[in-house]
Amino acid sequence: MKTKTFALLLNLVLLAALILSACSAAPTEAPVKTEAPAATEPPAATEAPLVVEASTGIIAFPAQIAGGRDVEITVVGIPTEANPTGLADWKAAAARFEAKYPNVKVIGNDYVYAPDTFPALVAGDQVPTLFQAYLTDVDQMSSQGIVADLTSFYKDTKLDEVYNPRLLSLVSKDGKVYGVPMAAYVMGLAYNIKMLKDAGYDAPPKTWDELGPMAQKLTNRDAGVAGFSFIRGEPHQAGWHATTMAYNFGLKDTEIVSKGTDGKYTAGFDNPQMLAALNFIKDLQWKYDALPRELLDWPTNGDALATGRAAMVLMAGSQLKWIKETYADVDMNQFGFAPLPARPNGEMVSLGGGDVAYISAKATPDQMEAAFYYRLFVQFDEGELKAKYEATKTNPTAVIGDPSYPMYVGEFQAKIDALTEEYANLPVENYAAFNDAVVAGKVGLQNEPQISGQDYYAALGDVVSKIVSDKNTDPAAAL
Repeated sequence: MKTKTFALLLNLVLLAALILSACSAAPTEAPVKTEAPAATEPPAATEAPLVVEASTGIIAFPAQIAGGRDVEITVVGIPTEANPTGLADWKAAAARFEAKYPNVKVIGNDYVYAPDTFPALVAGDQVPTLFQAYLTDVDQMSSQGIVADLTSFYKDTKLDEVYNPRLLSLVSKDGKVYGVPMAAYVMGLAYNIKMLKDAGYDAPPKTWDELGPMAQKLTNRDAGVAGFSFIRGEPHQAGWHATTMAYNFGLKDTEIVSKGTDGKYTAGFDNPQMLAALNFIKDLQWKYDALPRELLDWPTNGDALATGRAAMVLMAGSQLKWIKETYADVDMNQFGFAPLPARPNGEMVSLGGGDVAYISAKATPDQMEAAFYYRLFVQFDEGELKAKYEATKTNPTAVIGDPSYPMYVGEFQAKIDALTEEYANLPVENYAAFNDAVVAGKVGLQNEPQISGQDYYAALGDVVSKIVSDKNTDPAAAL
């Protein structure tokens, strides 16, 4: 997918499709409301830095951060000791940033965003300076005063000219920008090429009508193989996957929860498109008996593909990257990635989302400045980009080439495309069906629900759980 053709693709998609919103690994509920202070704009108390051009020639970096004053920031994402090479690479990047700005100290934090732990961090005043969350969360994060306003930083660096504008709009509210998008994903159908061929199939299903019988034929209970897998366990994640399927039965993201002119909200749970998707889920469970016995969550759904316990899996293209990182010995050549089956009218659509870097609103002005430029350094600096791609030669878990959606436009996206083509260590030819369909504009993209999206997922996930746990459940009544 990452080719120079994407510059054209992005322009086309921006006119026709809603793009990208929330999750990283799996959607989770928004943090509970706390009494955190209102978001703080980077104040003028920190003297304006002398700006010099970065080595990319695209992003402007300051010659000095925080006026040279000592400043310490905590940054999530540091690998654990279980990944020594990745940990060494992370520390090396932090060291290069500290060498560039000697007054800044970067402290790694291995916290992973989760709905059941993040509210405690907020309540305990322990939110890291620079942390990672989901695109759907900008409204809650900003309205609750958890994250800083980064608008002035965007203006200083012209970062807004680098990003896909529709993607950037999803981290913005009321004319202010609150986050730095880190990664984007799209949903598709991953499959085991050999399993399909052994069952007599040359390609994955083109329609949902084909998927049911095909999944049934691919199921082998004696061998512990399910024909098709998607998340049916953790409620938020189950609701996320069920919504993805409902999009392919005609549901529009704008129809899920809508705001009227009177300011009141209406939930659109009960509609024919969602009901069609839930009836299909019921058939997969009880008519075709083609799903795993266990109610899987995000990692175990990926495990099912990686370990040969599922022939076809609904997942984000970026989870192929996770499989290679997690299962270093797995032969990635056995997996393909295709668009999700078409809607009844022949249209193909995918749900998209991503990760965002946020800065704590409780950080000091100096910490905000240091955290912002640290994020830009590891994401945009030409030397750091090269180091990231070079790491694939020494780090067995470093992955390049997964079928993810491009986040940028223009010169920087072209640079990413060229590096990806040069360093890809995934079998990108196995993803041609998906990549070609997106490039040709055959796959429409829809956002995740932007109003109380995580709460919606949780409620819908409970409905999915009832349907797959009790054969007598009426999907319409449960909905």
